[in-house]
Amino acid sequence: MDKELYELKNWAIASLKEYKAELLIRQQVTGKQPSALKKLDRFLNALAVDTSGTYADMLDDARRKGISQKELANTGRNLEERIMNSFRVLPDDPAHHMYSLRTAGDLVQNVDPGVREMGLQILRDEGYILGNVRENLTSLAEATHQGRTGKGVELAALGELKVDKTRTAIAHPRGTGDPLISRTIDFKNITTPEEFADAYRPLLQQQAQDLAGALKTEAPRRKIITEFVEKQGGPQDIFSTGRTQAEVKTGRKIITQAPDVMQRAYKAIPLVKAGSFRLSFGLDEAVQAVRQNLFGATLGAATALDAETIKGIQQGRGMEVASQAALGAGIGAAAQQLATGSTMVGQMQRVAALGRIPGALKLAAGAARFAPPVMAGVAGYQALDVITTAFTKKTLAETGQAAEQTKEELRQQGMSEYQLRRRARTGR
Repeated sequence: MDKELYELKNWAIASLKEYKAELLIRQQVTGKQPSALKKLDRFLNALAVDTSGTYADMLDDARRKGISQKELANTGRNLEERIMNSFRVLPDDPAHHMYSLRTAGDLVQNVDPGVREMGLQILRDEGYILGNVRENLTSLAEATHQGRTGKGVELAALGELKVDKTRTAIAHPRGTGDPLISRTIDFKNITTPEEFADAYRPLLQQQAQDLAGALKTEAPRRKIITEFVEKQGGPQDIFSTGRTQAEVKTGRKIITQAPDVMQRAYKAIPLVKAGSFRLSFGLDEAVQAVRQNLFGATLGAATALDAETIKGIQQGRGMEVASQAALGAGIGAAAQQLATGSTMVGQMQRVAALGRIPGALKLAAGAARFAPPVMAGVAGYQALDVITTAFTKKTLAETGQAAEQTKEELRQQGMSEYQLRRRARTGR
């Protein structure tokens, strides 16, 4: 780093640390964290680890104009957001820093500037390019990023996800406040560039390992999107860190005009949702469980079926279809083991409005997995109506009305809400 940029960076960090001290005093006095503090801290770290001169022009302009420390923080944060957003391949995607800006807490803000810059150079020479720069940014689905549903097409394709982080590799398996990344390292014990690099490196290695797993989970989605963009004459390998802002913008415009392709891409992500389980009983018992627990089945069972499956149920071949599609097992499991906090009719109406696409029930070695929510709008409602009618001789609406009536009668008899939920879950 040349001398001019080194001095400019140190001036900005010193100014912003003064502003941070003011905000910390305000927090002590009021007992509340100022909303600006978190954003300021993030930008301070992004600036401190930057070795590419990302903010040089902005900082030089700010110093010449003599803007306030607050304005400097806001201007830097806005620039940071613009850089991040420019490399999001899909509008729903967050831009993920491969090496977090929060790494090592406030070490990079407080350690001796000379030690910091030489230590960062050691890490850069090893291939760690830090800060809010293109080489440190990748575009992930929110489901792959933090294990939850994003918005827009991702929400429509996947529904409200709760990913089992012990079985699905995502970028933040321990959360965004991961102590293995953001724990503070005592800067007073760091006196040489080598010590700085040695303290910083294990945290970066952990992040690289987490991202490698997330990219493996993400691979099917990326393949579908990349191939489509290329076939439409767009940039090759649209997710590559070698793509420029202009190229990413071109690719994003192409893919956002094909919502069916985006939905297919999201659905290709292999996710294990929390709440799935294996059955401990057979298909006969599963169907019997539905018959004995109409209330629980109404609350907890729904799946999207193809036309042949629905036709088979309508023709009275319920057990045959159940054996083929794990239908009986799935419904039985839902009836006995899955409790929800809302009526199925209301839940399905909400899902139908969002146009979500369901997961599928799979049968293997006599066991099935039922992972909520597995609903498909109007199609899912109609499917459940057929199922309920076939197995209980009542339509879904009739079953739901009967369940609500039963609930009210039980309340009048003194049954608590907890007991009602237990009855929905167990049938007893």
